[in-house]
Amino acid sequence: MKLVEEFKKIAGDIKIIDKVEEKEMYSHDIGDVPTIMTKTFFEIQPDFVVQPKNVNEIKQVLMFANEKKVPVIPRGAASWGFGGVIPTNGGIVVDLSPFRNILYFNKAQKTITVEAGARWSDIDILAKKEGLCLMTYPSSKFSTVAGWIATGGYGINSFRYGHLIQQIVSMTVITPSGESKKITPTDPDFMYYVSTEGEFGIIVEVNLKLRDVPQASYPHLFYFGSDGAAFDFIQNFLKNKEAQSAKPNVIRFLDETHLSDVNQLMHSQVFKKSAGVLLEFSTLEDDEKFLKIALQTDNLDEAPRYVASYLWNERLFGMKTKRLGPTILASESIIPIASAAAFIKKAKKLGANFGVEIFIDSYIIDEKTALIMTNFLCDSRKKRYYIDLPLQTMLTQTAVSMGAEPYGLGIWNAAFIDHLYNSEKKQNLLAYKAKVDPNNIMNPGKFFGIQSKFCNIPAVIFRPAIFRFSINLLILLSPVVGKIATLLMGKDQKIDSLDFELTTHACAKCGNCIAVCPAYLVTKNEEVTAKGKIALAKKLIEGRPVTKEEAENVFMCMHCRACEEICQTNLELMMLWDALEKRVEAKFGRPEEKIAEFLKRVDDSKDYWEMVDRNS
Repeated sequence: MKLVEEFKKIAGDIKIIDKVEEKEMYSHDIGDVPTIMTKTFFEIQPDFVVQPKNVNEIKQVLMFANEKKVPVIPRGAASWGFGGVIPTNGGIVVDLSPFRNILYFNKAQKTITVEAGARWSDIDILAKKEGLCLMTYPSSKFSTVAGWIATGGYGINSFRYGHLIQQIVSMTVITPSGESKKITPTDPDFMYYVSTEGEFGIIVEVNLKLRDVPQASYPHLFYFGSDGAAFDFIQNFLKNKEAQSAKPNVIRFLDETHLSDVNQLMHSQVFKKSAGVLLEFSTLEDDEKFLKIALQTDNLDEAPRYVASYLWNERLFGMKTKRLGPTILASESIIPIASAAAFIKKAKKLGANFGVEIFIDSYIIDEKTALIMTNFLCDSRKKRYYIDLPLQTMLTQTAVSMGAEPYGLGIWNAAFIDHLYNSEKKQNLLAYKAKVDPNNIMNPGKFFGIQSKFCNIPAVIFRPAIFRFSINLLILLSPVVGKIATLLMGKDQKIDSLDFELTTHACAKCGNCIAVCPAYLVTKNEEVTAKGKIALAKKLIEGRPVTKEEAENVFMCMHCRACEEICQTNLELMMLWDALEKRVEAKFGRPEEKIAEFLKRVDDSKDYWEMVDRNS
C-alpha cells in the first residue's frame, strides 16, 4: 500500500496533496535543479504534501512519520535558493504557507504574534495601520516568518537592529516527537531552531517586537572609483564613533556591474558607471548629523536624492536583474569587511575565467562583517549551465578561504558545514539531533551531510574533504577550463526583451505572487498562482504531458494584477496569462462551469474579503 493511502486512513480532514502534477510544485525552491542531479543524486518529489490547519494536525503528521520512519520537510514560501526544502529522499512535505494567521497584536507592548506561514508584508501592513512597523526584515517581504528564522535572519535594517533573533520575544516549536514547546531567546534550546533549516523541529508560532513607524526615509547614494575605495569609505565610517551615532538603518554596497544592470533594465543612465554605497536614515536628526560628518570627506561624489530614493524603494526587488538572464546563480557568504574588496577582486577574476560577469550586492551587518551576495547571469536551458553551476560553489570556496562562512547550507552548501560550525559546535548539534529526533525524520539528507540514491555512493563527492579538494582544483584550473568551455560553448548574452518562453524562465520562483494571490488564498493550490501557471507554461513549451484538470487551473484567476505588481522580475504577467489561456483553451476548451464555481467560491470566502480589507 502506498504511504499516502496509509496516511489517509488516519488523516481526518487534513488537506493532502498527492497528485503528481501538484507535487511537482513542491520539488524545488527558487533554484533550478539540473536533470543530471535528479537522475544521479536525488528523488525530489515528495510522497505527498500536507497543509495543516492547526498544531494538532502537525503533531498527527509527525506521529505518523515517526511510526513509518519517513522524512518530514517543513516548507514555507520556498523563496530560499540552496535546496533546504527539496525533498531529496521523498517523504512528507509540511506546507506551512497557508498557515499564516496573525493571532495577536499588542500595540502597547509593540509586539505581534503570528503563525509560521505569516508573510512579513502581512505584518507590516497591519502594524503600519497602528503606527508600528517591522524592525529587521528580509529582501523578500513575501517570504514566511518561520522560513526566514530557519534559513537566514540578516537583511534590511540589520545594521541598526541586528539579527532577527534580537526581535523574537518567543517561539512555539513542535519537536519531532510531537512535543509543543514555547521557547525564548534565554532558553538553552532556542538557538537550535534558528538558521538550522528545520533539522530539529517545526516552528509554528512567533512573537515579534515591532518599532514605531519612522518619521521619514533619508537615503544617500555615494559613488566611488573602485570597489576598494567604496569599502575604505565604509570602514572609515565604521571606525568613526561620531558617524555611527547617526544610526543608519542600512549600509549597502553595489558594484558598478550591478548598477549598470539596473540602468539596462530601466533603459536609461540613471546611475553612474561606478561602485556605490547606499546609506539610509529614518530621522532628520540622524540625517543631518551624518551629512555634517560626510561633508568632511574630500571629493565625496553623491548621487541626486531621487536616485538614492529609487534604489532604496527597489530594495525588495533584488532579483529583478534575472530578466536579463534569464537564470541567476548566487553565492552568499558572511565575510569580514576587511576582506570584502579583495574577495570581490578574486571573484570577478574567477568569473572572467569562465566568461561570466559577476555583480555584487552586500549588506553591512555590523562593524566587522558583511553579508555579500556574489551573483551572475546565465541560461539554464543551455549546456554551458553545467559549467556555470560549479562556479557558484567556487565563489563560496573562495570566500571561505578568506575567512567567510556560508550563509546557510541546504544541499548546495552542505559540504561547507565545517566553515559554519567548529567541531565542538557541530558535535553539540548532532547530539541534540540524536536526542530530539532519534528516527532522523526532520529534513534529512542535507545540512549535516548529503544523502543520495544508489546506496549513497554519489554523495561521496559532497564529503567536505573531497569536495574542498575538487573545488580548489577547479579554481586552480579555471584559467584553462573556463576558457576552453567558453571557446566551445560561447558566452551567455544578456536578454533585451522577453518572449513567451523567456518569460517563463525569467520567473524568479520567489513566491511573492503566492502571498498576494486571492485564488491561492481560497484554493490553497499553488498551481493557480503565477508561479504555478508559469510552471505549466514551461511544460507546454517543452511538450511534456499536461492533464485537462491541470490545465484548467489557468482559468482560476481573478486577473487582479496583484502578482504583476509585486513580481520580483517585473514580468508582464497579464499578457502572459492571455496567451496561456488561449493555448489551453485551444487544446482543452474553456471550463465555464468551473470558472463560475471558482468565482462564487472567492466571493463567499471570508479569507478573501479579510485580505481585501487588510490591504485597503
